[in-house]
This record gives sequence, structure tokens and C-alpha cells, in this order.
Amino acid sequence: MNLEQQRQQAQQAFVDSGENIVVGTLEGISITLEQLKNTTADSSYVVETFNSGLTAVVFHLHIDGKSWTLKQKRAVSLVNNIDGQTSFLNEVQRRRDLTNLKQREPESFKHIVNTQFASFNDGIILSPWIEGEPLSTLNHDVFQQIFTAIVNLELHGLFEWDFCPGNILLNNQGEVTLFDFGYMYQFNSNIHFNNNGLDTPLFHGVERFETRFFFDFSLKNPNNLSTEALFDLYKLEKQCALETYQHKLQQLIVRNADTNVIAWQQAINHRWQNALTNDEELQTLYLVERYRSNVLDLLDDLHGQSCSPNTLKKADLVLSLIDLHFEILQSQNGFFFGDETLSKSDLISKYKKLRVDAQRFQLNK
Repeated sequence: MNLEQQRQQAQQAFVDSGENIVVGTLEGISITLEQLKNTTADSSYVVETFNSGLTAVVFHLHIDGKSWTLKQKRAVSLVNNIDGQTSFLNEVQRRRDLTNLKQREPESFKHIVNTQFASFNDGIILSPWIEGEPLSTLNHDVFQQIFTAIVNLELHGLFEWDFCPGNILLNNQGEVTLFDFGYMYQFNSNIHFNNNGLDTPLFHGVERFETRFFFDFSLKNPNNLSTEALFDLYKLEKQCALETYQHKLQQLIVRNADTNVIAWQQAINHRWQNALTNDEELQTLYLVERYRSNVLDLLDDLHGQSCSPNTLKKADLVLSLIDLHFEILQSQNGFFFGDETLSKSDLISKYKKLRVDAQRFQLNK
């Protein structure tokens, strides 16, 4: 049994045990646990309701002159796999971990949302309302804040898989806040690449941001940036990521991390460093990482049977990149998960079938 299977088995066993996890307190807030559990869009203290979450419904509450975020577990997760079905448990566990870390090292975790109260069995997480909006503009300062948060999490043994657009907010002061940790897992960053141990070297914190956010943002292109401007944004993102990963590498060396982990981190940093020396090299890396991230996000949506029209756009982009750039992707070892053994025509056939599956698994048909 690999580490992922062990984790999933342990989570399911905890759910079946009936045990509870409670974080924080409701003391000093004039609302009861029962009221929170029974909150609906019609409750007098509800300002807004956000019903788009796959595992929980989110409410903006106003109580005693203060705004709060209430996360209320769905009776049935809309993500149809074991990680989706246990994601609320996982989030409560991580809220407990993060609360402890924020108390010990507040500066290192200032970009992580605070937790007022959470109860697994009651399906409730209450946090201070974040005055902010989803990221609509990316710049050096935003990248730096996000990557610093990612590296601090990883060095403290927490790996976040889901940096999706809805999970990162920016306030009027330009401060980033991360929230929603249903897919954040514990791991030992001194001996493992991520919470899958040494099995999946493709996955790391910056890759997760690129896959779940950056290349999704580029595909949607909300600011109608030109092709050149999108590439320039990628270049800036890579420069900021490299700077933060150099710090991560130094910390791993200081901590006498396993040689496999240090060599893996050095290889990532070295590849980025080389690509940043000239735009032709960087264009190649851009192609490889753009392909990688769109494939991974497509496969993730299919695995959870939680597809959207955007999933279809990703499938179309993947097919286009295979058709136009197969030889470059192949020469750069851009194919993975068995795709490296397939011919161009076989790959196109495979992803056409996956696109049909993505159509079948549309959540809002």
C-alpha cells in the first residue's frame, strides 16, 4: 500500500469511528453551534450565500457588527472520489495544524486565513470574513506572497494540492490570503517530494499553483492579454518562483534533507535558471509546463467526475498542443503517466476520448 492509499484508508477509518475534531471556540460570539448548523440562505444574519463549492456551502455572516465566513459541509460531496468525500475532515485537521503554526510563527503564516471555530462532526468551519476579491491581476508582489506561503507550508510539512482561483483572495492593501484546505496533506519535506513520498516527482508547490491557477488564468485570459504579454507574465512568475525555490533549497541543505530531495529540488531550480537565460529556452519551458498543467487539470477533473466547460477548453488546448508541438514535447520529456510511450496519433486518440468523458461528467448539464 503506497502513502496515498495509507492516508485515504486512515481518513476513511476516522470518518467511520465517529470521533470528532474541534478547533477554537465560539466563546464571545452571540451565535450557537446549533444556529450555525441550521444556517440557510434565509437566516437573518446571512449577507451572501456561495453555493458553487463542491464539498461545502459558504455563507457570509454578519453578527454583532462583525463579518464571518461560515463553511457548512454538504451532505454529499460533489467530488466523486475518496479525497473529495473526506475533504471536509482533511480541512478541519489542517485548520488545527495551521492554527498551531500561526500561533508559533505568525509572520510565516500571515497569508493563511485564521480559524475561529471548527467541528468535524458538526460540519462547521467559522473564520473571520476576508475582505478581498479573487485575483484578477498578477504581479511580482502577488507571486512573491503566494510562493513564500507555499514554501513556508512545505518546509513545515504541509502540501497543498488545490491553489484554484476561488481559494486565493487579494485585499485592497495588496495582501494575499489563502483559504480552503480540503486537499492539503501532511508530509515530511526532508525525505519526501510531496505527500506521495518519492512516487510522484512531477508534483511540487509551484507546479500546483501553475496547474490549478496560473495556466487556468492564462487560458481564461480575463484581461485579454496578448500572446506576448502572457509570455512576459509567465517569465515574471518563473523569476519569482525561482527566487523562492532557491530559499527552499538552502533550507533543505541546512536541515540536512535526504540527498534525493536535494537533488530533485536542485534539478527543478537548475532547469528554470537555464530557461531564464534566454527567451527561446523559456518559450520551450513555457510550452512544456503549459502542456503539463493543462493535462493534469484535465485528469483531475475527470478523476473527480467534476467537469465544467473550462475542462473542455483544456482538452481542446491539450489536443492542439499535441498536434502542433508533438516533437518538441517529446524531445523535452514533456509526456508523462505512460503517454511517453504513445505515438502522436495514439495520444490524439486518447485525449479525444478523454474529451468525450469530460463532456459526460459536466456538473451543470
